[in-house]
Amino acid sequence: MFLLLRGADVYAPEPLGRQDVLIASGRIARIAPHISLSRRSLPDLRVHSLAGMALVPGYIDAHVHIAGGGGEGGFQHRTPPVHLEALAPHGTTRVVGLLGTDGVTRTVAELLAEARRLTALGLSASILTGAYQLPTRTLTGSVRSDLVLIPEVLGAGEIAIADDRGSHPSDRDLLEIASEVRVGALLAGKKGILHMHVGDGIRKLASLQAVLRRSALPNDLFSATHLNRNPDLLAEAPDLTHRGAYADLTAGIFPAPGDDKPVDPAEALAHLLKEGDPSRVTMSSDGNGSSPVFDDAGRLVGIGVGAPGRLHWALRRAVIEQKVPLELALPVVTRNVAAALGLEDVGRIAVGCSADLVALNVDLSVTEVFARGRLAAQRGQLRLPDPFAPSADAKGKKRVESVSDKSPAPT
Repeated sequence: MFLLLRGADVYAPEPLGRQDVLIASGRIARIAPHISLSRRSLPDLRVHSLAGMALVPGYIDAHVHIAGGGGEGGFQHRTPPVHLEALAPHGTTRVVGLLGTDGVTRTVAELLAEARRLTALGLSASILTGAYQLPTRTLTGSVRSDLVLIPEVLGAGEIAIADDRGSHPSDRDLLEIASEVRVGALLAGKKGILHMHVGDGIRKLASLQAVLRRSALPNDLFSATHLNRNPDLLAEAPDLTHRGAYADLTAGIFPAPGDDKPVDPAEALAHLLKEGDPSRVTMSSDGNGSSPVFDDAGRLVGIGVGAPGRLHWALRRAVIEQKVPLELALPVVTRNVAAALGLEDVGRIAVGCSADLVALNVDLSVTEVFARGRLAAQRGQLRLPDPFAPSADAKGKKRVESVSDKSPAPT
């Protein structure tokens, strides 16, 4: 019921200095330089020292294929559902699930079930309705009614633009679905977001820019992702943020053998924070989605799977290698994401907020993760129960093979 975290350097994400943080029933009850309590007055009190560590908000990953993704190249390339051990040990305490290329064998109902599974196991999960194509996939028959009737639905996505796997939507098509999101969100008391996948097509952000110029919709309804896919696309991202829309970088997109077009996410983050509006910059992992590589003729020549742990990997490298101050880097995976999604009780460390917290060592490696006030992971080991985790041995123990915090480049 009561957990007292002592002596951490708190980043809320702005730096608050050394503080004690009291958690009661999964929420932050008090923050002060010293909180004096005893087990005599609170028999259920547990005290945990975080001296010498930084305490930051839990990461919000707004682009995860929680039910699996992929399918390019055939059924053998379908990726499996995400497990807790791919999330919590890397600092992620909340995810937003979505569909991508495959809106045929993947359904919004399946996506909703996976979100509820992750929430039941101890993390927090929401979803976006839809998939690449327009008319897009829904559960109740329309984007508007999905937003109104399903609490977990926060918006629509990922709708594909500038990509031959999408439906090549016109400016009017985008405006119509954005209006559906807007009205559905208003009726449901939500903020609403239209989250768009941007491919390598020559139009880049042209359709989105046209909608932003011509519509009466609030510009913060729109989010465009994968903007570090290539340098030309990244060059358009700062203007997007200055117009009030969200520019989302993908930690799972980076230069690799045979695919040198992407911009490293840590470098892209440093650039966009400098040239754009920092409050409109976010980063997500594209975790559990397939990562296809096509040649110039459009033939599939390779495929991988996105690792949700890349989110912390890219954030850490931005701070250490690109010299981005921690308090400037943290909002792109915490407060900014919460604002884009309309989530008021996550993404920051404040009284009344959900106790989603990450303790970082001096080298910014993740040591402990708390989800809704409960210890979710410790030193890379999952502490929440996930009965179907692939690393569970016969005794039910979890051994997590994570992206190394010290790895110089992704594998």
